[in-house]
Amino acid sequence: MNLKEWISENITDFSAKIKTEEDVKIHIVLPYLSLLGFDSSKMRFENAMPVQAGTKKITVQSDIEIEEGGNIEIVIDVKAPNVSLNDKEILQSISYAKLVSTPPALYAIVTNGIDIISTNIYTGKKSAEIPTRSEIIRDISRTRKKMLSQIEIREVKSLMLTLNNSDELYKIIKKCKDLLEKRGLIRSDQSFKEMTKILLVKMNEEKRAKNGQTNRFQKEVLDKLAKAEEVTIYDEFINLFQEALVAYPIYSNSTETLKIIDHGCLLKVIEELEPWSFIGTGDDIKGAVYEIFLKSTLRGDFDQYFTPREIVDFIVKYADPKIGDKILDPACGSGGFLIQSFLYVNQKIIDTPCSELDRKLKFNELIDKCLWGGEADEDLHVLAKINLIMHGDGYNNIYQGDSLSNKKLPNDTFNLILTNPPFTIPYTFKDILNKYEMGQNRESQELDILFVEKCIRALDAKAGGEMYIVLPEGLLNLPYYQNFRKWLLGKCYITLSISLPEGAFIPFGKSVSKTAILGLRKKNQQGSNKPDFVFLGTAKEVGYEVGKSVYKKINKNDFVFFSRASEDVFSDVRMTNNGGECTWIKQDNITNYRIDSSYLINTIDIQNLHKKFTSLKRLDKVCRFRNKSITPKKDEDYFYLEIPDVSPDTGTISNIRKLKGGEIGSSFYVAHGGDLAYCRINPRKNRVFIIPKEIDTVLISKEAYVIELLQESDIISNYVLSTILQSDLVKSQLVRLATGSSSSRARVQEDAFLNSVFVPIPCKTTQKEIHRMMSKTYNDYWMASQNFLRNYVECQKELLTIIDKNNIRTV
Repeated sequence: MNLKEWISENITDFSAKIKTEEDVKIHIVLPYLSLLGFDSSKMRFENAMPVQAGTKKITVQSDIEIEEGGNIEIVIDVKAPNVSLNDKEILQSISYAKLVSTPPALYAIVTNGIDIISTNIYTGKKSAEIPTRSEIIRDISRTRKKMLSQIEIREVKSLMLTLNNSDELYKIIKKCKDLLEKRGLIRSDQSFKEMTKILLVKMNEEKRAKNGQTNRFQKEVLDKLAKAEEVTIYDEFINLFQEALVAYPIYSNSTETLKIIDHGCLLKVIEELEPWSFIGTGDDIKGAVYEIFLKSTLRGDFDQYFTPREIVDFIVKYADPKIGDKILDPACGSGGFLIQSFLYVNQKIIDTPCSELDRKLKFNELIDKCLWGGEADEDLHVLAKINLIMHGDGYNNIYQGDSLSNKKLPNDTFNLILTNPPFTIPYTFKDILNKYEMGQNRESQELDILFVEKCIRALDAKAGGEMYIVLPEGLLNLPYYQNFRKWLLGKCYITLSISLPEGAFIPFGKSVSKTAILGLRKKNQQGSNKPDFVFLGTAKEVGYEVGKSVYKKINKNDFVFFSRASEDVFSDVRMTNNGGECTWIKQDNITNYRIDSSYLINTIDIQNLHKKFTSLKRLDKVCRFRNKSITPKKDEDYFYLEIPDVSPDTGTISNIRKLKGGEIGSSFYVAHGGDLAYCRINPRKNRVFIIPKEIDTVLISKEAYVIELLQESDIISNYVLSTILQSDLVKSQLVRLATGSSSSRARVQEDAFLNSVFVPIPCKTTQKEIHRMMSKTYNDYWMASQNFLRNYVECQKELLTIIDKNNIRTV
């Protein structure tokens, strides 16, 4: 019995009972280990291990250690169920296993109570289950264990320090920048390049250490070498840099040299970086280097943003790149998609049951032929190469330049494209525009649209070419881009549509764009590669705080739920613990009207509503808009109702101001007493309101629709319709249908309101009761509010405070 089967039989209401790391350990891992034959008397819990790398000291602890035959053979690292298991968690568990005993433990395991990743320390093979006790005994007898060398132990300790102390690492990188600029007198726009040269040497030395050679990126070792060769430590480091350049020719200029001339500055930077490990931990390094050196200076003409690791992880896992796939990111930035693709495919190679020679050939193909990238910015292009080296090479086909015109990124070639291109920036080079269908006969076109076309051209349709791209959500749902969607659906099938929360990119460059992930499969000539279903998701939480300028991880991530949910096709709409939604839709049900997940999920929800309610009507069969426009005259008096004067959710109005036309603006809609109106902006506020009957004529913002019941609507009054529109059943539809860059600016368009929203029609008896209660309640509230304001004004007048009731917005 595997873990998921055991959970389904033994844990009822998993999401309610299993929330923390301790819940996973006590209620899942320990009982499951007992089932697998392990005795708790042979287990050790929360064992503290002191780790020292250079002058840095930390204490780490494993959650569970299992002894067999007198040695620790299994180390288990337990995570909370909402923590996604990525390579950082895996590396951490492997490092525990290598340090816990001599020789190292046989297995390193990390689990969040749902997923398991078991790594054999000696073979590198991974599995999705914990081995049984009998399997452990068998594997011990078959394994040729070996002691770690002092070089290997030093590297593991450096790795542990880096994995468990990212805040300190950030400070170290910041300190290095200050040293380069203030002591080394390197200009701020050049300090990044000098830092990459130092990082290149460090990574080359760490690679040497992995092969059993001494890591020379140590002040003590450099000093010994310099004395032996009768040169300075600075000269010795220059030699190491030249060696690294030969191994990794990542710069456009093949004669690149170190521009740091202050010897003391260089030695201090080496000393600061010496204890840390960069190979395999590049995500932390990449984040720190980007944040400190590049974040404030990039953006520029191409709006470069760092794609969050959580988004990259989800896309790569969903795309599921195969061994041998040619993978492209034409806007690769710092290389996030390519790095995760490399790690993902490399693990498949390790787990493949083939000879060691075949594995080596597959690995060489991966790094030599399968990873391709384009990047406009020179510094980012270098950072992408550095990051790929950190994770294991694969930088050979990373090119700097305009990907739209770069002939080194050929058409009809790639199996998979993963990218986050620049958004909405106008591209005006006519010679290039004319080479693209979406650019022909235009003075300019948005870069993201052109990148979509570039990606489609680059895909190999015969090989089932797919792309997963981050785009502004407006491309998927705004009427202005409907022709683009029509063109797109003529070229591709959709495989995935995920709405990201607003502010998802603010911590990574302050982009406020509302974004989405779109998966596409290029149509082959026969049209025979159509996927029958499309996975849809609307994420509310993505593993870090959105909308904040500083990145901060949190233990809420809808991507974890989506990854598991997408393993099987289902027809209902499923909710995450954070309010996110996901489901599947048939490919044939998608049109160019809208392809965003919120709208498409709404269509599925409406199908399910039809099964629950026998009397559902689309709003265009119930009502219409009566939006009569008026321009107020400057000197005339008008009753004027602003949107904030209407209470959210209840739609109550406590006062309506009377102002001169010159005080209120130029263009409004006219409403009358008893009229029903709906505020189209920010539908989460749910402002549905009825104008008090004693007000003859009132001007309202054009952000509100004045609604008129149809005679054939089967709804008896505005009070009944307002109550229906305020219900969660209808509000949820309107929220999904809203389009805009953020929830506060999102609007429900007229056609979406009338043609995409379905409302339940209560029976006449129920309607009469709703009308009786709500008409009385609205009137009583209005009269009580007006009486309060009159008395309030009179009381203040007695105290010599003159207040004009016509200037009061609300009670």
